[in-house]
Amino acid sequence: MALAISLIVTILELLNGFLSTDSDKIKMAKTFNASRFQILTKIVIPANISTFINSLKVNIGLSLVGVISGEFLVSKAGLRIFNSVWRSGVPARFSNGKCCDTCSCSSNYV
Repeated sequence: MALAISLIVTILELLNGFLSTDSDKIKMAKTFNASRFQILTKIVIPANISTFINSLKVNIGLSLVGVISGEFLVSKAGLRIFNSVWRSGVPARFSNGKCCDTCSCSSNYV
């Protein structure tokens, strides 16, 4: 789920960046008989490095959204780490052997 969201957004952002590359520089390279590969590697990609880095920054947030939504769609009981403590009603034992700092019980629950 996270991969699908991130991949689509990245492709669309990079396509938009590639299409907005300065056309005068591309025309100049064509007048000097530059090949398509040279135009791509010397003009288009260096002009869009900032677009690529910005799309990576956006994808971090979108990946987290995709992972969380995928977890909600697929799992039956939620996150298993929190499930045992959150829904069971059994107090968790901390390092001092008590369930909290204000409680005086010395429970042996794990």
